[in-house]
Amino acid sequence: MSFQEKSAWIMALALTVISIMCGWSVYEASVAAGGLVSPSIGLISSYTLVLVVIVVAGQVVISICSPKQASTPADEREIHIERKAGYTSGWIMGVGAVVSMSHYLHWNNGDMLFYMVLGSMALAAIVDYVYRIVLHRSAII
Repeated sequence: MSFQEKSAWIMALALTVISIMCGWSVYEASVAAGGLVSPSIGLISSYTLVLVVIVVAGQVVISICSPKQASTPADEREIHIERKAGYTSGWIMGVGAVVSMSHYLHWNNGDMLFYMVLGSMALAAIVDYVYRIVLHRSAII
């Protein structure tokens, strides 16, 4: 398994776990409040900080376990994988943004717009890293 694939595993898992935790927190707070809660800088900042700590720790661990791979630049195959996954995730982000803005135009709810765009960003990033893993594991790119 290449360093880039290991890194993609760390990112995909960390983003998935943090996104689920953040979404669950918003859901619980909204149920308790009886309606959608407004976005909180404290909530978003705390989950972002946890994400950064997990990712940095994971990258340090895989770098220590395979220092030679960590310093090797990406080869042509890995660069192609990154581009293909980025292209796909860009489409997901774009569609998510358009759906979010359409929802806002119809319902005029800025809080939901924020959460939908944040969710689109998270989903696009998760798909990016999961698709990288799939492409690394497939024989045909």
